[in-house]
Amino acid sequence: MKIMSIVFNKIYNMKQWQKVTALILMFVMSVAGLGFIYVQSQLGKIKRKHVDIKKLSCVDVDGYVNIALLGVDSRKMKKDNLKGTNTDCIIVASINTKNNEVKLTSVYRDTYLRINGTETYQKVNSAYAYGGAEGAMKTLNQNMDLNINSYVLFNFQMVADLVDAVDGIEVDVKKEEISELNKYTKDSAEHLKSKKYNLVKKPGKQTLRGAQAVSYGRIRKGVGDDFKRTGRMRIVIQKVTDKLKTRSIGQLIKLMDVLLPQMETNLSTNDMIGLAQRLSKFKLKNSKGWPYQVTTGNIDGVSYVFPVDLEANVVKLHKEVFGQKDYKVTDTVKEIAARIASGRSSSSNQQSVSPSSGGSGYTPPASSNQGGSSGSGSDTKQKTAPKQPTPQNPSPGGGTTGGGTKPTPGSGGTSESGGTSSGNGSGSPK
Repeated sequence: MKIMSIVFNKIYNMKQWQKVTALILMFVMSVAGLGFIYVQSQLGKIKRKHVDIKKLSCVDVDGYVNIALLGVDSRKMKKDNLKGTNTDCIIVASINTKNNEVKLTSVYRDTYLRINGTETYQKVNSAYAYGGAEGAMKTLNQNMDLNINSYVLFNFQMVADLVDAVDGIEVDVKKEEISELNKYTKDSAEHLKSKKYNLVKKPGKQTLRGAQAVSYGRIRKGVGDDFKRTGRMRIVIQKVTDKLKTRSIGQLIKLMDVLLPQMETNLSTNDMIGLAQRLSKFKLKNSKGWPYQVTTGNIDGVSYVFPVDLEANVVKLHKEVFGQKDYKVTDTVKEIAARIASGRSSSSNQQSVSPSSGGSGYTPPASSNQGGSSGSGSDTKQKTAPKQPTPQNPSPGGGTTGGGTKPTPGSGGTSESGGTSSGNGSGSPK
């Protein structure tokens, strides 16, 4: 109180214009302080998870922060709902710390990779079911030579709410997409509790609202399958980000009430505030799917996407995303590449595919309810959540856990459902 008395006495003895200026500054500072406290309280609604960064097998990528964006097909973000859930969306957001360029790399969820540093080779989308966010980040780091030590886990309810909050996004809907889009819109609206939704009647530019935008990112069958689907997911993210850049601070704060409780992350409050402050400067560039060169095939009746020469795919990733022209892969990637090549050569029903042209030739299994959610937006999970596998005596194809016991494949639902199917840091965002 004594300090405040001294301050006000000094203000009283100032000239009139000085008094006004001083009082305005005090008001601004108090509002800013209250705003900071409010933001802090809002960020406190996010579900936080501690991650031991030392266990993530990070490989330094100088000048970039890589964050894993993991989308789960679960209506609720409670622990019981997430248990044994596969990630329907796996995107690596690579932020250039110098020029604020952001590149999004979608990892095809059916990609056959080593899971969580074990001897299990499985669909990458099952990494979360095996080892949570830590397992998912470790899986991505080991197979792609990355330094991911931060993640954001979200569900499709959050995506729908976010799109609605920015008054929808404009998307050029193709004629061949309309039927599938409308089918998924009805299904998504039911599970997202959206009473009002529109259906697309003709091709062309459309304003898609929440349930429609989620459905747009779910389209698979007959229109590019998972290869094009990942592209649609990136379109939704880019369109929403562009609209968020135009929102005022007040509008962004209002969004927090709805969105933050539907997220889980290990980003600190300071990291999140730092990212928010840089949002207007972010420039989304070169969003692509990964691996770049793939084939498909079956192991024990389960369909996989196989990287054609994992080493070459990782080298190209580091060249195109990080500008590392003469990148040399780690010994870990070399070891994994050999195992993947073995699994691919022993697979049946092999087909060459072209992800850039929509995955021509890739036909997911008609039904493979062997893991993950049903894909309808419900909270249905695996009947038995997979345990962390023990690496011993894997099969030559690499598709089993130790001891020859086959894990629950992360194929996730049926191909028609579009549902869940299927781990030296450079520091945190500044």
